[in-house]
Amino acid sequence: MKKNGIKTMQKNSIDAIQQKRYRDQNGLGVLLNHARHLVTIVGLGFLLTLICVSQGSSQTQVQQGPWPSSAWSKAKPEAVGMNSDALKEAEQIYPRIFPSGYSLLVIRHGKIVSESYFHGQTAETSNHIFSITKTFSATLLGIAAKQGWINGVHQRVADLLPEYPIHPKLAALTLEDVLTHRSGVKSNRTVSDISLFLKDEPQSVPGTVFEYSNYAPNLITAILDRIAKKGVAGDAKDVPALAKKYLFGPLGINVSEWTKGPKGLPEGGNGLYMTSRDMARLGHLMLRDGYWEDQQLLPIGWIKEASQLRAEFDREKGYGYLNWVRNRPDLLKIGAVNQSVKGYFAYGHRGQFIGVYPELDLLVITMADATDATRDTFFVPDLLHDYVRRFIFPAITQ
Repeated sequence: MKKNGIKTMQKNSIDAIQQKRYRDQNGLGVLLNHARHLVTIVGLGFLLTLICVSQGSSQTQVQQGPWPSSAWSKAKPEAVGMNSDALKEAEQIYPRIFPSGYSLLVIRHGKIVSESYFHGQTAETSNHIFSITKTFSATLLGIAAKQGWINGVHQRVADLLPEYPIHPKLAALTLEDVLTHRSGVKSNRTVSDISLFLKDEPQSVPGTVFEYSNYAPNLITAILDRIAKKGVAGDAKDVPALAKKYLFGPLGINVSEWTKGPKGLPEGGNGLYMTSRDMARLGHLMLRDGYWEDQQLLPIGWIKEASQLRAEFDREKGYGYLNWVRNRPDLLKIGAVNQSVKGYFAYGHRGQFIGVYPELDLLVITMADATDATRDTFFVPDLLHDYVRRFIFPAITQ
């Protein structure tokens, strides 16, 4: 009886221990199960974080320096994935193809890898950049949009310059029509004064027909002047002061001259004088989507919109917002990878060039003697791009 009692107690104890062990194991299993879930969640969270960081990095990669606000950094070609020998060949060939060339700069990942000057020019020589002034005018208009001074490119010119009489057929003229050379007003010196431009009867409905104009961009500087004089641009009371405060100053551009047209307004289509390195700063701003140092100077997406093909010109090129766009991409083989490269460019009379190739984080800058009458103005940008395609692109190794 006693032995049976002991056996019963032992059995009960064993059962209790086994039940406790089962509960502990079950609890441990639950705990382990929760832990597995937690690890999975944390792991997924970490993975998602990595993805977000990766995506964020890729999105902000174009916003990284170096920032050439005070001076450009230089690098050996191999440090930015370019071949020295191929680039040296490109440097030597350039003056043979463009005997009137003043300068050639190749910039990759924000660093100058090649810089050549000809005909007594130096990095400090300032020249007339001619129609690249138009691209600066468009950029200033983008800044006006970022600052809230205008409501966007679809705003009517008549609403922004209400003090000027306007031809009834120009009542619907928009900023986008001006930016894309589709104002409808025939381009000639008789309309260099904006008061005459706005009263002129258009030859086509605004927004429908491309006709390159040196005078329509004067509307942009007139609008900026009105903005400045209204006092909404802080202490900037005229266009040069506004441009210096919001664009030239932040980028470190030194404008040595900006010629004025009728009514004393700076010209919107021509007239800026600066160095080749300063022209390159505008290209760098474009490559960085309007971002500079710690500021978003242009609306996010402005550069993408500005570099879209919006008006046809010829089979090689068309037009965006006061800059040119290639009609078709080039296929570049980098190692084992085929890279499609389209790019866009700002161009000025007979050889002033800012070639922007976002796919390669590449800028090609040229300045030239615009008095060389042997070259047709609209043929030169095609020749320049062909030079870049044949001699600069092959220097890229990665």
